[in-house]
Amino acid sequence: MKYNLILLFYATSLFAFSQETKISENTNDSEDVSFALVERVPIYKGCDENMGNQALKECFNERMNSHISKNFNVRVADKLNLPDDTTVKISVFFKISTSGEIENIVAKAPYPELETEAIRTVNLLPKLKPGYVDGKSVRVPYYLPIKFKITNLKSEKTDKFPVYKNCDETISYEALKECTTNKVVDYIKVSVNYELADKLFPLEKSTQFLVSFTINKKGKAEKITAKAHKKEMAAEAINILKRMPKFKEPGYKNGEPVDTKMEILMTIYF
Repeated sequence: MKYNLILLFYATSLFAFSQETKISENTNDSEDVSFALVERVPIYKGCDENMGNQALKECFNERMNSHISKNFNVRVADKLNLPDDTTVKISVFFKISTSGEIENIVAKAPYPELETEAIRTVNLLPKLKPGYVDGKSVRVPYYLPIKFKITNLKSEKTDKFPVYKNCDETISYEALKECTTNKVVDYIKVSVNYELADKLFPLEKSTQFLVSFTINKKGKAEKITAKAHKKEMAAEAINILKRMPKFKEPGYKNGEPVDTKMEILMTIYF
């Protein structure tokens, strides 16, 4: 079963959410200073140290959100068989040490797989500049809630462009079309016989050819044609596409697989 997982994360301080969880007592340490109250908050890499404390807090949270968005693998939930429209919350706690290191990471979620992924993602955080009170570095607890909304793709009758390997099938139709087209272009570029092109066009530094083909319901290319300035170049393009790997998924219309025609104008340089 496949899912479309939307990351609905946001970051804030442990102080503001200390009453939401039973594990908050782990942060009640006399050496800890709340993110909401610390005189000088920890500084995330890329934030301007000359900004005021409130601006630094906002920058910190924005950078944290960006990190989670880029690094949290939402596909971990694929094997959990969760019902459609399920919202799952992961509560993550950690501390920023007096040297700026991330430590004491704790994650609470309905499934251990999600807890493990949350901890893995937090461990990828860069070293920070620590928080300060009265000119002395202090340890700062931080609370990071992450939410998932899960939609069963099989319950959605949506259109989908054919999916080339390494393209994410959960992205929008237009983004998927762009990814697949770019991957096919890259495949042709690395497969073309440049010595042949140089031989056919000795006075040129580049040439163009137009390829047309259909990705059938099984994800294979068929009905391949090509137009070029030389028939040998057209034949080379056709042979390349005949060897093209099977697509990860075919195109879909209203939830059903369909034949999808593609046409690409290629320029190669030699």
